[in-house]
Amino acid sequence: MPSPSVVLDPASDKNCTELTKLASRYDFPQFVRAADLDSTMNPGEIAVTAYADPVNKKYACHSAAATWLSAMYFHEKSAEYHPKHQSRICERLERFADYFGIRPAYEAIVKQASALRDQDHLPDSSYAYVWQANDGHKERYYPLTSALEVKVAAEWLRDNRDRIPFADRNVISNRILEKAARYGAGLGDELTDFVEKQAGRGIPDPPELYTMLERRAMLAKKADHREAITKLAESVRNTPRVALQPNELIKLAATVDLVDHALGLKGKYTEILPRPEDVIFKVTFTKAASDHGKLCTLQTGNIYDKSQLAKLAREDVASVFGDDFANEVCTGFDVDPEKIAELAHTLPRPDAELLEHLLSEAGQRPQLAKSASYEPLDTETLEALANAYR
Repeated sequence: MPSPSVVLDPASDKNCTELTKLASRYDFPQFVRAADLDSTMNPGEIAVTAYADPVNKKYACHSAAATWLSAMYFHEKSAEYHPKHQSRICERLERFADYFGIRPAYEAIVKQASALRDQDHLPDSSYAYVWQANDGHKERYYPLTSALEVKVAAEWLRDNRDRIPFADRNVISNRILEKAARYGAGLGDELTDFVEKQAGRGIPDPPELYTMLERRAMLAKKADHREAITKLAESVRNTPRVALQPNELIKLAATVDLVDHALGLKGKYTEILPRPEDVIFKVTFTKAASDHGKLCTLQTGNIYDKSQLAKLAREDVASVFGDDFANEVCTGFDVDPEKIAELAHTLPRPDAELLEHLLSEAGQRPQLAKSASYEPLDTETLEALANAYR
């Protein structure tokens, strides 16, 4: 344990390195934010009695802001002191807080420091984001110990998604979903959909995957980059089943995220150039489960919303499938979505293709298109592409 004489206080924090770190951990009151930083942290020549630790001339309390900052620095590292000295310094800090009329603000920081010390004993898995430097130094952000904290972490991830690589977002979001389930955190439909996509819990429409990659290839300025993206697009088009394998999907999302960084697309997404995860994990598992009763899967493998089937005209259905079929799937002059869905998914493939032709003429496209043939995309190809955009 280091000697208290070498423990940082505001005056010895010359480059404000510790202050920057503490600013991310504590809520600074307005009177501290409004104070002059230089005169607050550098007291100059003041009486020894103006220090909370007069023995070591540390924790200057020459103003309200200085007292608050000294209290923050001290309580952050109070364990470095012998309990007897801790008590003595706390008593002096309390007297200064009373003198400057900031006792509520002082007590708030004592409470916050105590809560942070408790959090510091939590495992890394109890934090949304853990950053570790090469020298082993570790910083942990956004604890996940309650439903409220889980929601705050999810909102932070959403607000900062373009600043965080997909590989990290994937880890963070899976941790958030795990804790949300444990604490019963209600994230709401929109936020749940977002977090699930970051966690890779969804499935794509393979043709949309190909289109997404093809458009990125067109934006690549270097020929080798353009060729690499084009090859990836062709692999997805020719072997679409890979898009339905969760592990390969996550690798693909991480690769496209690197591509977007190289192309300068991060934070500039549009309807034509959507975020990779919005395409790669288009239909999340939660949404798929909730929509299951609303969907109809044809023998072609394509999936439609039942409401789309109601867009068909009775006369068109009758002209293709006959009056008996039309009478069975219609209520009056209108196609009943439930009735036609019940029969549509049993139609043999040739009839299903005819039904899809009618739907296409009515302007209805599949909610999700599937393909029957395919070979998996090998890991080496994905890793090579990822390396190309580092």
